[in-house]
Amino acid sequence: MQLGKLPQTGRPVMDFERNKKIGIFGGTFNPPHNGHYYLAKKALEEFSLDEVLLLPVGLPPHKMQDPVLGRELRRRMVELLAEMDPRFRLCTMELERDGYTYTIDTLRAMRRQLGPGTELYYIIGTDTLFELPTWKEYEQVFSYTTFLCFPRPGDSMARVRRQIAYYQEKFQKTVLLSRHLGPEISSTEIREMFVNGEPLDGLVPDAILEFMEKNHVFR
Repeated sequence: MQLGKLPQTGRPVMDFERNKKIGIFGGTFNPPHNGHYYLAKKALEEFSLDEVLLLPVGLPPHKMQDPVLGRELRRRMVELLAEMDPRFRLCTMELERDGYTYTIDTLRAMRRQLGPGTELYYIIGTDTLFELPTWKEYEQVFSYTTFLCFPRPGDSMARVRRQIAYYQEKFQKTVLLSRHLGPEISSTEIREMFVNGEPLDGLVPDAILEFMEKNHVFR
């Protein structure tokens, strides 16, 4: 099974050069917005990553209360996001999987195909940092990846550092904490603003906003 193909080249992710530092940015991307772009870009720069895989989930078990666009619409929007930086790559692996998608299954498949020499870094926010114990086989997740965590405005950094210290003691694995704050941009608010006809200037990349308007998404 391939990890997913780049729409513009058709080159499968499994053909990436090995022994690289690869970031993984998973999410519903419902829709992709400038906050996603900012985090992926900062992860590349701050942690000297070679590439970031943009990984839209198929059926996320943690997002069942939210209205999620179909897989193809989200794939096409994330494809537009990937085109904004040559070091971004769309990975459709989870979109191609039936049923719920779990990070542990994805990481195992990536490790098999990319080999032990490739370093995997999973990009998260502090909300996810505290949710990790609810993930399927979360203890095993730490053996496959290093987490890159972006704090959010208003976070108690003492609480964040305590949680990181807990994981480090439990799993002997460091969680890397970014010096950059994640932007206050919410996909939920963007959807509501779009439905209400409010301007999304500075919130959504122009190409993605044009796609949303053309395809009447969320309406």
